[in-house]
Amino acid sequence: MQNELDVLRAENVLLKELAALSEQRYQEMKRLKKENEELKKQLEQMTKQLFAQGTDSWFMHNIKRQQTLKHDGQLPLSTPFSFAEKKK
Repeated sequence: MQNELDVLRAENVLLKELAALSEQRYQEMKRLKKENEELKKQLEQMTKQLFAQGTDSWFMHNIKRQQTLKHDGQLPLSTPFSFAEKKK
């Protein structure tokens, strides 16, 4: 009977540790999602500023093209500016 009680206590300790780790991971995911959204907003603002400047470089030409395709729903899965894995 004592062995069963010890086993249950050990399982309880493990479950509490797993719950704490899960909570930490959840908090980290929330933080990273928030950070990701902020970075997206910053990138969008920077892109708008560059468009407003009227820069006609090769890079800006391709960014404008990509933005147009993205808004038209024609953007392929893999572009020169994405890290999407190509289908094999």
